[in-house]
Amino acid sequence: MIFKRLSEIATIEISGVDKKTVESEIPVKLCNFTDVYYNWEIDSSYSEKFMSATAKQSEIDKFTLKKGDVVITKDSETKEDIGISCLIKEDLENTILGYHCALIRPNKNIDGGYLNACLQSSLARKYFSNQASGSGQRYTLTLTGIGSVKIPIIPYEEQIKIAQVFSNINKKISVNNKINDNLQYC
Repeated sequence: MIFKRLSEIATIEISGVDKKTVESEIPVKLCNFTDVYYNWEIDSSYSEKFMSATAKQSEIDKFTLKKGDVVITKDSETKEDIGISCLIKEDLENTILGYHCALIRPNKNIDGGYLNACLQSSLARKYFSNQASGSGQRYTLTLTGIGSVKIPIIPYEEQIKIAQVFSNINKKISVNNKINDNLQYC
C-alpha cells in the first residue's frame, strides 16, 4: 500500500479568524472549535448553530467552507483534543472556519469523507498528539505537523465506499441520540 503525506494530497490552511464583530468587516457565520470537535460531518442543517461574526474579504475567500473540505482542531488545552476532524458535506454559504482550526482541502483524487475517516483513526490521532507542541496550558499543531501525517492511498471508488459506511454510521448515531434526548422528557 502507498502512503502519502497529507501535504502531498491536500492544501492546508490554518485559520486565524477570530470571533469578534468589527463594523467595517463583512457579516459571516463562524465554524468554531466545538463545531468541529463534536461533529463527524456538518451540512447546511447545522447552519443555525454557527455563531455570527465578521471577517475581512480575504479571510472569506480563503476560509469559506466547501463540500469535501475536512477541518480539524489545531490547538487546545490537552494533546488529545487536537487533530480531531470533521467533514463538510456541502457548500456552506457565508460560513468560514474560525480560529483554533485548520482547513484541509483534498486534491481531486482524494475523497473528503475518506480523508476524514483516516484522520479520525487511532493512528492519526496518536500522531497528532505526538506532534503537539506546548506545555501545560496550551498545545498546538504546526502546519508541518499537520501536513506530515501519512494517509493510505487507495482507489477513489474504494474511498467513496469507505466514506459512505462511516457517514451511514454517523447518521444512525445521530438518530439514536435524538431518540435518547426525547426519552429524557417522557
